[in-house]
Amino acid sequence: MTTIYDIAKLVGCAPSTVSKYITKHGYVSQALGEKIAAAMRDLDYHYNGIARILSTNSSNRIGVMVPFLDHPYFQSLVNAITMAATTDQEVTILPTAYSPVKERRCLDELEHRLIDSLIITSHTLSYQEITPYGKKHPIVFCETIPDPTARSVHIDRQAALTELFQTLRHRHLNRIGCLFIRPAKESVTTTETLAAYQQVFGHPLSPDLVRYHCRSFADSQRLTTELLATTPNLQVILTESDISAAGARQVAGPKVVVIGQGNQLLSQLLGFPSIDQHLDTIG
Repeated sequence: MTTIYDIAKLVGCAPSTVSKYITKHGYVSQALGEKIAAAMRDLDYHYNGIARILSTNSSNRIGVMVPFLDHPYFQSLVNAITMAATTDQEVTILPTAYSPVKERRCLDELEHRLIDSLIITSHTLSYQEITPYGKKHPIVFCETIPDPTARSVHIDRQAALTELFQTLRHRHLNRIGCLFIRPAKESVTTTETLAAYQQVFGHPLSPDLVRYHCRSFADSQRLTTELLATTPNLQVILTESDISAAGARQVAGPKVVVIGQGNQLLSQLLGFPSIDQHLDTIG
């Protein structure tokens, strides 16, 4: 079996230099690194990944906890994160489907150093249950967090939504329906949207004008049909993605103002307004 001593002998350097190159801990010049890499190929050397993790106390793995990948918001955010990762970082996608059991498993992986840090794009576990894990290991939330000591990267969604509702009110568009993925008690997005509406209009949005579990084009078609049946004078439909907005637009037609989120090509092609969430920057 080939060892780092064989590599070092072939290259003409110290075994510790080969170790530095493999673990990325310590300086190795580019020229020497290329010689070590060539020697590893020539001798068919493969380092023991588990031993490397144990020796460096680091896996260089970033976990990304994401509920699902069939939604444009999470697709774009995960893509931006993976593009921003450096060459020596491995991004591990951890889908949860908002399952508390799966989310705890992600936290356990962080606790046991199977990943070095965790980016939480969305979650169903309470913030209080998650934060103790962040005392020893880096956790970053992709949402507004009331705790100023927490790591968080996000847009000021409520300010954007407040401005949106102010514009709609100024244009006398006040019969507004909303299509959400999750209820307010489970979702920061829903909570901030309803809070922005109440701030602008001075009263809560009627439950009759709200529908949940809207993730897909088909979901939005079905839920828009329900909204129009109960509120035939509906003026606006606000959704959480451009995919949902496209489904709502197809059912509601041009008489209802449909607003998406994500500012994707789809909204430009179909000509409906969309909130830019700046996911490339967040990622």
